[in-house]
Amino acid sequence: MSDAITISGGTSTAVATDELFADATRLGGAATAISAARGLAGEHGGELEAIGADVGSGWAEPRPGALVHGLEAELRRCEADGEALRAALIASAERYGCAERAVDRLWQLGGGLVAYLLGSALTTPAGLAFAGGAAVAAGLNAAVADDWGSTPLGDWLAANRGLLSDPTFVRAVRAAVDSADEFAAGAAHLPGGGGIASGFGSLVGAPESASILLGIAALVGSRELVDGPVSVRRAEGVDRAGDGRAPAGHPSEGPERSVRAPGGFADLASRIPGGEGPQIRIERYGDPGDPRWVVYVSGTVDPTVVAGGQPFDMVSNVHGIADDAPLDALRLAGAESGAGERAVRDAMRAAGMAPGDPVYFAGHSGGGIIVHELVKDPGINAVGGVNLGGPGDSAPTRAGAPVLDVAHDEDLVPAVGGTGHPSAERTTVTRSVLGDGHRYEGVLPAHSLESYRDTAALIDASEAAELIELRELLAFTGGGTCAVSEWIAERDQAGAPEPSTASAMPTVPAGDAPLSRSTDGRRGRSAS
Repeated sequence: MSDAITISGGTSTAVATDELFADATRLGGAATAISAARGLAGEHGGELEAIGADVGSGWAEPRPGALVHGLEAELRRCEADGEALRAALIASAERYGCAERAVDRLWQLGGGLVAYLLGSALTTPAGLAFAGGAAVAAGLNAAVADDWGSTPLGDWLAANRGLLSDPTFVRAVRAAVDSADEFAAGAAHLPGGGGIASGFGSLVGAPESASILLGIAALVGSRELVDGPVSVRRAEGVDRAGDGRAPAGHPSEGPERSVRAPGGFADLASRIPGGEGPQIRIERYGDPGDPRWVVYVSGTVDPTVVAGGQPFDMVSNVHGIADDAPLDALRLAGAESGAGERAVRDAMRAAGMAPGDPVYFAGHSGGGIIVHELVKDPGINAVGGVNLGGPGDSAPTRAGAPVLDVAHDEDLVPAVGGTGHPSAERTTVTRSVLGDGHRYEGVLPAHSLESYRDTAALIDASEAAELIELRELLAFTGGGTCAVSEWIAERDQAGAPEPSTASAMPTVPAGDAPLSRSTDGRRGRSAS
């Protein structure tokens, strides 16, 4: 485990630790101060010359004007040294960033080659036999696990759970999810298909793969990855503040309490729901005529791929990732957007939020996917957002709405978003959280919300200018206290359509009613 965080993205191509960026900022500030002092020395030297301080024999050596001009020369040298040191630090970060991008490119090329060869091999008779045997073995393993609770495969995974948190394995997964096109080219046995697919590698990534997967699932009538309608309701309770009356803009029912405005990312992380109870928390600041909001979104609660009553599941996550692909607009079957995103929009509307109200978003894991979806929506006045451990590298961004992505080196979940693409509005912070001899509690220990809360505290302590600027965005709330409302989202299983049922349910075009997309989320030609 390390307390060092690494910063990349934003408006810079440099990649370095926060200490390096902070040192570069301090050197720049020192050079500016020295430049100001040098300017004053030059002015005073000119004034001494004007009164003849360096003329005649009445002045002791060295004469005052000469001393001041000497000071000016020394300050000029100090200023140059400071600027040179700052430039050297930034150049070092730029070289490191260049090396990182080269390594990422090599991983992508290697992943594409392996995917092409794998696709070619699995479509041979031997490959099909192997794939069939693997599928049968997986089915038997699941059946035995249900009956006996333990299987050799399960025991092996438990004994070697560190593999899933190995940084090399995480990096391999990140490369693999961008290689669906190479795999398809190999499966089709296209001559030179690996080269052809690699040429389109930047166009086909995790969002496109997810969209294709959803389209196939809907067309074949599968129950997996089929989403459905959602509803939200205020959490029950008696923890009301003051006289018990809700502030203007809130429904009259439901619990509310007052808390102080978040002062940094640690405060934001501490308020993200942990997965039990309400999945959405909304804070309202400001006067009734000038409301400002902060919305917190839970991570994945149920990892299932078959939609149940819990909308914060893998079904919603896959829909959220697919929504980032332009290709997804062409998909005529399946839900328009993930159930979790639709639930958050409904909660925002029910809490009294209007499209023009400024709002900041914070989410963990699958909630980070939703944060990206809402921040990029031009119909929402998003100040910005923070994504803790969600796959956000492939998500589009919107000018003027910066997002901070936080990912641990050993966390597999952010890797399923692929390598993504750079953006001036996306700043990424990474950190290693599992040291040698770490006891692996849980399947993905580096993904826990608690570990991301620790990283958020380190981000608050950083003196890097990029992170200070992002932290200062939180001042938009105006400070003070706010009223809190919490919301429970549920998927309407009874109202969920059958996979093969056609429907003509209308959808709400994006941007027309940004806080109230259709709660069923279904596309016009097929409700699946």
